[in-house]
Amino acid sequence: MSSKTWKQVKKYRTMYLFLVPAFLTVFFFNYRPMVGIIMAFQEFQLSAGYISSPFVGLENFRRFLSNPDFYRALYNTVALGILSIVVVFPLPIIFALLLNEFKFLKLKRVAQTVSYLPHFVSWIIAASIVIRFLDYNTGMVNNTIAAFGGDRIGFLRDPQYFWQIVIGASIWKGLGWESIIYLSALSGVDPQIYEAAMVDGAGRWKQLTKITLPSIMPTVGLLFVLSVGRLVSSGGLFDTVYNLQNPLVASKAYTLELYSYYQGIIYMRYSYATAITLTQSVIALALVMFSNKVYARLTETSVF
Repeated sequence: MSSKTWKQVKKYRTMYLFLVPAFLTVFFFNYRPMVGIIMAFQEFQLSAGYISSPFVGLENFRRFLSNPDFYRALYNTVALGILSIVVVFPLPIIFALLLNEFKFLKLKRVAQTVSYLPHFVSWIIAASIVIRFLDYNTGMVNNTIAAFGGDRIGFLRDPQYFWQIVIGASIWKGLGWESIIYLSALSGVDPQIYEAAMVDGAGRWKQLTKITLPSIMPTVGLLFVLSVGRLVSSGGLFDTVYNLQNPLVASKAYTLELYSYYQGIIYMRYSYATAITLTQSVIALALVMFSNKVYARLTETSVF
């Protein structure tokens, strides 16, 4: 460490102390557990621990790569991941842009509050609400359909509806909260730029395309690159899938996270489950690196 850097650290030492809890949290909850990766190359036994469990090399990887259930779970995972990027990812951006255009501050605050509330509800309760709404016999949706003379639909009994339900529930729960980061980026745009544009005769559309969108593109690019890494984790929708799935929709709900959860927690095949999640992590890292390179080539800026 150079003397100049050390002087800066000493000068702002009080502020650096605030980072200590964050570093400790990341170390103990993110990096320290990575020792468990060794289980992917062992036939892990609880009684033997990491040191004495027999080493089996790549055998666990061969097992899941030769298992048809793995490929079914992979298909569902990637499909949900793509749907998440195509449908879920753009909506908070659009919602933030709409809120930014609100001129009535009271109405804007009400819209923000209502959209944020579902985020603070646990997925167990949120899933229960969705299930109640879609219930075949008593759900509000089916009651409305029946009131207009239609036939009731078994939304949570038919696999063909499951992905739409998962995406819809994810949007309802996360739309408002995820829009906060874009609203923060929009608040950093200098109002004088808009005033100058209005003087030059630029309308709302021109202001949106020439000022607003370019101002938040670095934020959008960063979050998009990170979201691509979630392609092999069903777009980060494990909580949604886990709480909404049932045996009737298993063919569409069986994702890699659910697969590794059952293998590791239910069947106690710890090494097998670790091999699956390690593979997911490696692929996710590769996807993030690749998408960042593409983003850097298209925009001449890099996320990292």
